[in-house]
Parts: sequence; C-alpha cells; structure tokens
Amino acid sequence: MSYFDEQLDALVDEAAQTVGHRRPCGCAQCRRQQGFRAVEVRRRHFPSGGCGCGCGGDTSFDEATVRRGRAPRPARGQTSARARGSQLPGWRGWTPPVSLAAIDAARTAAGRGQAVDPLLRPFLAPGPQVYRITRAGIDRDRPLSIGMTKGTNSIAQRIVEHYRQPSRADPRVNTAIRNLQPGQVLVQAARLTRQAMHPRRARNYEGWLQDRERPLLYDPNSTTFDEAGLMYTN
Repeated sequence: MSYFDEQLDALVDEAAQTVGHRRPCGCAQCRRQQGFRAVEVRRRHFPSGGCGCGCGGDTSFDEATVRRGRAPRPARGQTSARARGSQLPGWRGWTPPVSLAAIDAARTAAGRGQAVDPLLRPFLAPGPQVYRITRAGIDRDRPLSIGMTKGTNSIAQRIVEHYRQPSRADPRVNTAIRNLQPGQVLVQAARLTRQAMHPRRARNYEGWLQDRERPLLYDPNSTTFDEAGLMYTN
C-alpha cells in the first residue's frame, strides 16, 4: 500500500467515526451522510459500486472489478511465492482474491456450459485444494481462515458450504461469514505446481500456511478446518 493510500484510509476511518457509519465507501448512503472528499475518492476502491459496507447498496464485487485493478485487498501477511523451500517446493503463492459473488457467477456459467474467466477457474477445480478466506473491510492483518478441500470437492463448493450450509460447514467459519454479503467474502486459492496432489501432501501445505499466517480461526490442534467441521456435525 502506498503512502497516499494509507493516508486516505486513515481519513476515511476518521470520517466513518464522525457519522457513526462503517467505513464510508462511496455508495449513495455514505455520500448522503458524509460530504467529506475522501468518501468520493474512496469510490476508486469499488468501481462497480460494490462497497461491502453493509449499508444496503449494491454489495457485489464482480470479476470485472478485479480486472480493473482496484479490487478489495485481502488481509496482509499472505505468504510470498518466494517462501517455498526444499521441503515444500510446489508453493507458488496465492491467487488474487475473488468474491463469493464472483464464484457463484462462475459456477452458474460453468453449469450452463459457458466459458469461465481464467481468474476463477482454480476455484472450480476438483480435488485437494488449499484456500484462504478474508472478510473485506474487516480482516486487515490476518486472514479469517486457511482451509483445505476434501475428495473431489472444489474450493467453490466448500465456500458455499461454509456460507450457506451450516450442517456441512466449519461452525466458526459459518458464524463469521453467514451475515455478510457474498461480495464481502473474499477467497484465494493456493497456487501449487500439482493441483491434483495427494491429500496428505496438500495438508502439509495447509498446515505450513496456517503456521506462517496465523489466521484468526487458527487451531494448532486441528490439521484441517474441514476435519473440525466434521467433528461438530457427527
């Protein structure tokens, strides 16, 4: 983040406290409540009008927003692609964040036999995958969670379970995101050299990333959030 972006964020936070409204973002309601110039400038962060502030405006972050280069930022501290070593040589970093709203649209397109944007294809790929969840505008220094899919499930399927299917979700993740708009739930996929790797190998990457990034729902006594979710539902 540049110096000017940091200053802008500080000014926006100050404006939010003044009017008693969550981070002004440039939506119509924010502009009505606060005429501060930073609110208007903040619109650059959400060019589609998807503010993610919960104020009742259009809260979808679509993939076009991501393409325009002003997508909401995931939590800081994500593991760099340069962090790989001899024990885990397959690590290639995280994908750019996409919203659950964009993932839903990609699933619908794929179900109709339509083309899916390359940015979203990793989230539809079946098999053991590692993913990172951030709540836009809430999680800044650490992600909410880092988890792994099982069997032939895709990341898209697992995130939908966390969000809409409490009986199949990790209860902690479901509680943290179920009241958010789909545009506020940001997801990243781990870039691994072998996407169809053995589950035990993928779990090694999951544990390594959890130890490095310490997500808010980090549980050192659990190898995977998916297993924790199954313990709760049995």
